[in-house]
Amino acid sequence: MRCVAYLIGLLLLPGAWAMSASEYLPKDMDPDPAIPTPEDVLGWTIGDSSISHDQLLHYMSALAEASERAQLKVIGHTHEGRKLVQLIFTSPDNQEQLEAMRVQHIEAAGNPNKPDGPLVVWLGHSIHGNEASGSNAAPLVAYYLAASRSNFVTELLHAGIIILDPSFTPDGLQRCSSWSNANRSLHPVAHREHRIHNEEWPQSRTNHYLFDLNRDWLPLVHPESRARVAEFHRWLPHVMTDQHEASSAVAYFFQPGVPERQNPLLPPETLEMHRLLGAYHAAAMEKSGVMYFTEDSYDDFYLGKGSTYTDISGTVGILFEQPRVNGPKVERSGVTLTFKNAISNQVNTSLSTLKGAHELRDRLATYQAGFFQLMRERADDFGFSAWIIGDDNDPARARAFLEILGQHDVRFETLAEDVELEGHNYRAGQAWVIPVRQRQFGLLQGLFERRTEFRDNTFYDVSAWTLPDAYNLPHGQLRRIPRTADPGPTQPQPLDENAVAWLVPWNQMQAPALLQSLLTAGARVRVAIEAFSSNNLAGPEDFSPGTLQIHAAIQDPNRIGDIRQLLGEATRTGVRVVSAQSGLTPSGSDLGGPGFDFLEPIRPVLLVGQGTSAYHVGEIWHHMDQRLGFAPLMVGIDRLDRLRLSDHTHLIMSDASHRELNKKMKAGIGEWVRAGGTLITHGRSVNWTENSCFASGQRNCDPGTEAVNTEPADTPGRAYAEYESDRVRGLVGGALVAAELDLTHPLAYGYQRSKLPLFRRGTVRLETSDNPYAMPLRYADTPLIAGFMSPERQDDIRGQGALVAERRGQGLVIRFANNPLFRGFWRGTERLFDNSLYFSQLVESTQLPD
Repeated sequence: MRCVAYLIGLLLLPGAWAMSASEYLPKDMDPDPAIPTPEDVLGWTIGDSSISHDQLLHYMSALAEASERAQLKVIGHTHEGRKLVQLIFTSPDNQEQLEAMRVQHIEAAGNPNKPDGPLVVWLGHSIHGNEASGSNAAPLVAYYLAASRSNFVTELLHAGIIILDPSFTPDGLQRCSSWSNANRSLHPVAHREHRIHNEEWPQSRTNHYLFDLNRDWLPLVHPESRARVAEFHRWLPHVMTDQHEASSAVAYFFQPGVPERQNPLLPPETLEMHRLLGAYHAAAMEKSGVMYFTEDSYDDFYLGKGSTYTDISGTVGILFEQPRVNGPKVERSGVTLTFKNAISNQVNTSLSTLKGAHELRDRLATYQAGFFQLMRERADDFGFSAWIIGDDNDPARARAFLEILGQHDVRFETLAEDVELEGHNYRAGQAWVIPVRQRQFGLLQGLFERRTEFRDNTFYDVSAWTLPDAYNLPHGQLRRIPRTADPGPTQPQPLDENAVAWLVPWNQMQAPALLQSLLTAGARVRVAIEAFSSNNLAGPEDFSPGTLQIHAAIQDPNRIGDIRQLLGEATRTGVRVVSAQSGLTPSGSDLGGPGFDFLEPIRPVLLVGQGTSAYHVGEIWHHMDQRLGFAPLMVGIDRLDRLRLSDHTHLIMSDASHRELNKKMKAGIGEWVRAGGTLITHGRSVNWTENSCFASGQRNCDPGTEAVNTEPADTPGRAYAEYESDRVRGLVGGALVAAELDLTHPLAYGYQRSKLPLFRRGTVRLETSDNPYAMPLRYADTPLIAGFMSPERQDDIRGQGALVAERRGQGLVIRFANNPLFRGFWRGTERLFDNSLYFSQLVESTQLPD
């Protein structure tokens, strides 16, 4: 009944079916006629169509041109080249001294004794492209701030700065508008099964590479996130909004979420500020007759989503969730919702945010200064002085980690003396010290902690994200800060173009990209399958299995110049390329000996389309395209039978049920594997692989059908009220677990240490292989490092395989229990994926004779 009452309330709103800009906005705004309305510039009324990003940018540019209150700033570009913009509003006088006001605000935030600066509010819209009501509301809010001559807006802009970000995800918004507008009818259809309400794969929620940018605030994998976070730290707003939509919601949500699910690193005052601002949103919703809820369903826990990242950084972040209306209208619970009402709700809470922030500006300034003062006090009582992190003999991976810290405004220094800590030697110049006492202490604590106990074990997103473990870098805690120094610029080791051969240690994060570029250029590359030493310019040096060897004597004379150029360019970007002076080696196989195997170029296929996880497909696509330097052939499941698999070396099946693969396709994949193909699976694809007889050890396996459990059920009774706690205990929403690597296995080449932190999400458990040599990665006996995992789930994986690679005929089947490319930032396990591409050809049959 509450749902129906809410929906009827929406229908009774004035102008529910035809609303001009003035009808969306307060009646007392007293608009300046010199400022163009959205319909003046676009030629149609907001809500009549779904606004595209280019139309949004066109209106924002026109507004900045017409108004002395507005300044348009381009802060970056998306993968598809679209501009990321801010429209900065303040009074004309303030615009002349905007930078001085920004500096004054930053100084006041960091020092309670400094005079207060201006109120700074950031209004953020539609980080998910198909949650379009936020970006469609942005032109109306922008027009209101530019045109209104009301006392409220005049006072607001005199005392404050409003940063309006009209679209966090321009590429997704553009796809959404294309879908929605292409499927609109003259007479709208509200049925929920109508095409306009059900986007085809991969939908438009995500950015170009199909990433959810609301999970990228910490990892900063994408240009949209990097640009946004850089501006966030430049401005450090008092309040930042984040307008979303929820597909299954029946009422409008705003924070705070569930109090028990607030991140424990946040001070209690954060929840109090959410509640204070929430009173303004509640008043706005009640005035409009719209049902809402708060302190339910959503949490404030994962530091990598917008509203929580801002909270841990001293800003009050507010999440809004509007019931989604993809087309002009949609039926829900027998009542019709309209797109225009969705826009109206987002406008109303944008204005209630401005009103609340303006009236609470002194309280917000006190809160922000107090937040950083509290962080300093916590740092003083933290029990140690600094974190230390080593490079794991891979400077590029360490630099990538440090670059993320720098983007989060974290200060670090280079170690100037060797430090022995917990059995690890951190060497001067190859390790870094991160002082505890700094402005971003709260965020740093969240990045480094390994929390395993929680007030509430229900999580909206993941429960662990320890960043140095994600990069698989050694780290520890220091009671005293050792000597540090400015290391100065590093000089790359020059390439000896007359060397007998060039060696590339495989432990380097950039080595796979170099290998791919060499194979693309036609180089003949060999890889060490056993340890050896070599004489180079600095003397003898030991090398591990996996080291690449490019021997000059076997290269095509017409290509050797290009190969030398690629190797030289690699050294200038920090890749270590060793120039071998002789084919004779002090130990191990000589460079021309049998201790090296040739590597053949790879031609992988990535299955995409209906039934596959767009997120996981995007992670693989992004990794190969952006980091390895070539794109996979992406083929829809429905077109796989048109592909001649024999032309390709690898078939990659991301997380999916693969119900669309018929009996004929399964048989074809089986024949291709037995003939020499490599099948790589993870997530639900592992279950499909095991049920289709691609792995040893499984039961009830039939190559043409799904496995069926025919055992009779013996189910004891449980109270209905116990369901939710039982459900949570059965889930693994995202935890950090320990695993042990077999460093002798080709899929483990390049790793320096046998202990490897894995990100585990979901409950996929690999069927144990009959081959004891086929499991190069096993979970530790004490698996949990950080996050929540029930004792039952920990017992389920102790000592079990986390990666299985089994020969099937001439081919190889690789099963990952966990996603090695999780969200593009779990850099420590991406080498497992790279090895499965390039070194799968090295995995020999390991069946012992009877």
